[in-house]
Amino acid sequence: MSYEALKETNPGLIYCAISGYGHSGPMADKGGFDLIAQGLSGLMSMTGEPGQAPIKAESPVTDINASILAALGISAAYANKQRTGRGQMVDTSLFEAGLQQIYWLSPTTSLTAPCYRVGSANPTSAPYQAFRMRDGWINIGAANQSNYERLVGALDIPGLAQDERFQTNAGRLRHREALVEVLTVRLVERTTGEWLACFDEIGLPSGAVLSVPEASSHEQALARGMIVETTHPLAGPMRGIGLPIHFSEGRAHDSRPAPLLGQHTSEVLREYGFDAANIRSLMQEGAILKTAVTA
Repeated sequence: MSYEALKETNPGLIYCAISGYGHSGPMADKGGFDLIAQGLSGLMSMTGEPGQAPIKAESPVTDINASILAALGISAAYANKQRTGRGQMVDTSLFEAGLQQIYWLSPTTSLTAPCYRVGSANPTSAPYQAFRMRDGWINIGAANQSNYERLVGALDIPGLAQDERFQTNAGRLRHREALVEVLTVRLVERTTGEWLACFDEIGLPSGAVLSVPEASSHEQALARGMIVETTHPLAGPMRGIGLPIHFSEGRAHDSRPAPLLGQHTSEVLREYGFDAANIRSLMQEGAILKTAVTA
């Protein structure tokens, strides 16, 4: 059921394919996994602490990003079809989804130059990373001079404002390890809650490093409708992630659980003109599966 075969009977068809490496090039016939794509795209060369083994992102970022790229490509193809009446094939891959995620390197370094790992820090500005508090970790975004000065004022570390090593961003990058050590000595004196309240008061970008359960119960996630509760016919009560896109018109969320395999087979086939006898025959042949919903 290739695009080339199907478009002969439906020139308006929009056909999307997600593969490991795309439908052209020397690796077009190879299968792919998120782990492999993260490594081959360069993502793992940037992830982790200096001198340590390569680390993949725990979230399958190339799988997820490829799906987003596919949805965007289908939307663009549909917009084109509205003007021209013609469909087309939309082709993307895990490898390209990984390559897209290194786009931010291009303005700051040659794409052929090696990239070094800096953990949670940023290779172009400091301090911009996770810091340890008395009871946890906070990401602090003092990525420009004004925010750095806000941080210095809030921490009230004797001599820090006058330390020539840290007067400019270039200096702070050169002496990042020393700066982190100085800041940490002060930061571990107080809790995450105390420091976050202090940083919010002065407008310094910051946020706690949360666990998955903590993030799922965060007041902002709940306020945005990002945690959806539903009841699955087999698994029972469940909590899942809502749609992270909000529209001023129309409903974006659906509280129904994910369907069982084959749950809506008959319903969909009836919409396309299959009668009960046709559907029964397909089921007897094993061509389709229909799953009954049971509590």
